[in-house]
Amino acid sequence: MLPSPKVKEVHLKDYLKVIQKRYWVILSFSFVLVTTVMVLTFRMTPIYRATVSIIIEKTPPKIVSIEDVYQAGIADKEYYETQYKILGSRALAKMVFDELNLARDPEFFKKTKDPIDVVLSHLIVEPIKETRMVKLSFESMDPIKSARIANTFARLYIRQDVETKRSASRYATGWLEEQLNEMKKKLEAAEVNLNNYIQEHKIVTIPNLQEESQSLLETLKKEEARLETQIKEASQRYKEKHPKMVTLNSELESVREKIKLETERLLDLNQKMIQYNILKREVESNRQLYDSLLKRTKETTVSEELQAAQIRIVDPAEVPISPIKPRKMQNFILACILGLSLGVGLAFFLEYLDSTVKTAEDIEFYVKLPFLGYVPSVRRQIEMKKEMDLYCYENTTTKIAEAYRSIRTSIIFSSPEERPLKSILITSSIPQEGKTSVTVNLATVFTQKNERVIILEADMRKPRIAKSFDLDNKEGLSSFLAGSIEFEKIIKKTFIPNLFLIPAGPVPPNPAELLTSIKLKWIFDELNKKFERIIIDSPPVLTVADAAILANIIDSVIIVIRAGFVSLEPILRAKQRLLEAKARIIGVILNNVEVKKEDSSYYYHYYYPEDKKEKLLAI
Repeated sequence: MLPSPKVKEVHLKDYLKVIQKRYWVILSFSFVLVTTVMVLTFRMTPIYRATVSIIIEKTPPKIVSIEDVYQAGIADKEYYETQYKILGSRALAKMVFDELNLARDPEFFKKTKDPIDVVLSHLIVEPIKETRMVKLSFESMDPIKSARIANTFARLYIRQDVETKRSASRYATGWLEEQLNEMKKKLEAAEVNLNNYIQEHKIVTIPNLQEESQSLLETLKKEEARLETQIKEASQRYKEKHPKMVTLNSELESVREKIKLETERLLDLNQKMIQYNILKREVESNRQLYDSLLKRTKETTVSEELQAAQIRIVDPAEVPISPIKPRKMQNFILACILGLSLGVGLAFFLEYLDSTVKTAEDIEFYVKLPFLGYVPSVRRQIEMKKEMDLYCYENTTTKIAEAYRSIRTSIIFSSPEERPLKSILITSSIPQEGKTSVTVNLATVFTQKNERVIILEADMRKPRIAKSFDLDNKEGLSSFLAGSIEFEKIIKKTFIPNLFLIPAGPVPPNPAELLTSIKLKWIFDELNKKFERIIIDSPPVLTVADAAILANIIDSVIIVIRAGFVSLEPILRAKQRLLEAKARIIGVILNNVEVKKEDSSYYYHYYYPEDKKEKLLAI
């Protein structure tokens, strides 16, 4: 990645450029993802979902206080949560499994899983908020099967609930009947004991006898009090043995004797009454318990039939028409969104990993050298290197030819008035950046200004320019530097008017040593006298020392950078090496550029009128 935005401020348009530049990555990734998702979607087995709605009623509790309201709310919530767990229980699933004989169904009978767990994995229990209804859904590959199993779940759940409540009611009824029989025996025994006691003591109306005895006793006591008063009054008149006193004392003794007898009789009646009341209360208590148990037994028997109405099916499951899975349109939309999102992310990730120089802005901000111009890519139009080298000669009206003419003008602008740049070294940081094609085409556009131009092929390791011009390379620069040929004989005239060539010659074993020869400087002195422009094609800077040797003795150096091919680091190292060789670098040519609509800087260089540039130069 190129240096961070601390050096170069990043704007929204920079992100848009990344998206536009790598739109093919985004579209390709999205297409692959969408295609993969849709293939998998269409290969998926359709899954159908059938849903049955059940309402679960609960007998309302008896509310007598605010605390009862709170407790009832908690109990109500716990009751429904329990019912939801029962709906999804293994016991109920086992009942459905056996009821429908699903053991023979390959959809549920798998070797690696318990078939009951497979059934439960297809079941969905969904309570409806703020209601007492529950949606019970079942998913299956067969729509008819899904509806049948969902309805069976609901039916067996209701039957299980009814049987559970009836079983509890039957148990309660049996227990109450057992208690009722025992209480009946106790009541009968108590009644027998009471009756025997009445017969034994000949008690018919004990309460009446007791009241009569009490009344008689009170009457006798009043009579006793009266007689005592009369005796006291008579004693004041008569003696003890007076007939009147004797009669009164005799009557008093008789009354007191009756009081004593009546008191004993009343005490005996009270004793009998105590035992009578004990026996009577036992009979009454047993009768009350018996009546209560009898009533509860009848209520339990009736409620056993009423419990079944608390749970019922509201909407039975119907056979689904369309599958719930896969959702083709939803998957397609999600795949498109995800594909575009991941594609954009991938584009920015590739941009993050891409540390190559691609634009004029990269050169200005990071390489910090003048930008002379760009050369559009021609690899889509031609394939042979010869055609690339001669492109500006054979296609003078194309955008590429216009781009070279724009570069030519930029070079002229870079030339000081007191010392025009006659010798120009074309090099690159690493191989395969197109420096040789740039050299030949640039020399061609200089000849179109009626300049005598010569190309010096100083790349003696991989020479090819002579072949592009259909010239012999048996004799050339290496031959002259080695002293095996005269200088005039290595200058070749090409079929392009005003363009000459000194080919590299045979590949020597020591090209760098030949370039250090004093003859090389002599060659430039001679060429300066005969030609107006000398274009030198040299090897890459970082591979060999040839470019650094040549840069020290010529007027100017141009670095060719293939856009999007080489990272910033080797370019900066090549620049540093040339500066250490005291080279005068006049700028950079960006080669093999894929021109995009978003890069306005490229279009500025292309559409700037050539004649206007020439007028500015003349001024």
